[in-house]
Amino acid sequence: MPADDDPVFALLRASLDPACQTAAVRSEHPVCRVVAATARKDVAAGGMENISFLAAGVAFAGAAVTGLFAEHHDLEPAKLMRDLLVKATEDRRKGHGKDVPWQDEVPAILGAFFDPATIAEAPVILARVWIEGEARFYDLLVDLAALTATMMTSLIGLNAYTQDEIFEEVGRILDLAGDDDDLS
Repeated sequence: MPADDDPVFALLRASLDPACQTAAVRSEHPVCRVVAATARKDVAAGGMENISFLAAGVAFAGAAVTGLFAEHHDLEPAKLMRDLLVKATEDRRKGHGKDVPWQDEVPAILGAFFDPATIAEAPVILARVWIEGEARFYDLLVDLAALTATMMTSLIGLNAYTQDEIFEEVGRILDLAGDDDDLS
């Protein structure tokens, strides 16, 4: 089981907190608190290492959960994310934008992990959003956590996986991502 102080798992745990659904302000939102604490560590250190690792970690974690979700529903993960993006775009066009609680970059980032032709897009998207503004970047991390939590909650509710099993798979993927070995 991951350490309680691991920021990626702290973010995932926070994303499952029911207070995410009721928080009226960012300071009350569990995921926002994790992102803000991570950003404060970087400000104190004069760098970006912590937030960079959190961003990469939540993207890999989201991809791991997307894989589990797609596998359980017998879907191809990249197609699942493309279809989700199309549906979100349609919903916004119909005036239901507030019903889509994440930025379009979220399914693009998660879907990119499942196609060798697009895998390099995930960090490019994260970097582009960072350049567009820190606040938008932090919102993107919250949005990645939110969609990941939605899939985790669904899998747990269907008794497909326990939270511990999901976290074990995420840990396995993060361990692979952290290896210097060629993953191909």
